[in-house]
Amino acid sequence: MLVYTLTNNITGDVWVGTCKDSSDERFMQLQEAMALGIKAQIYKDLRDFGVENFTVEDYALAYDREELKDIFEDAMETYNGKSLVGVKTTLGKTSIANASPLKPSVGGVKRKTAPSSTGAKIAAKPAATQKLASGRTGNVKKEKLIKEKLAEEKANREASKLKQVREQADEMAAIMARLDSRGSTANKQR
Repeated sequence: MLVYTLTNNITGDVWVGTCKDSSDERFMQLQEAMALGIKAQIYKDLRDFGVENFTVEDYALAYDREELKDIFEDAMETYNGKSLVGVKTTLGKTSIANASPLKPSVGGVKRKTAPSSTGAKIAAKPAATQKLASGRTGNVKKEKLIKEKLAEEKANREASKLKQVREQADEMAAIMARLDSRGSTANKQR
């Protein structure tokens, strides 16, 4: 579980949220939900200032819900943040009929915002490096350690996913080999 920040580069407002795996995926989900016309301040800000003027960053990694809550509260206090917890990203079942006219605009927003949000992240890297010393701990070494742990955890998740894919591929190959051997044995008996 991850606490992340979404910074409006124009106003300096910092939104703080939580997600399971990837803050980038969560930001994409917010961009898609923006096109649905859901009423929330974050969506108004994304429309008014443009998604390219927001920077998404991982704040800290939590290993359980209690730690997630503490880290979230710490981030809210550190940045005098606005909470993304509880912000809707989908329309309710009763609103689906009203959403039909918006479907074409959702596709347009995805294509338009995906490249620019990537560009914003690339452009924001130097700013994130500069912010390191004024981060939540006030200690460069501690901030560096936190960033390294986040990177390590992300690498571990990726390695775990790759391992799972390899195991499934090996299992499928073994099943196919057994099926092939059964087929050739059945043909010989006839």
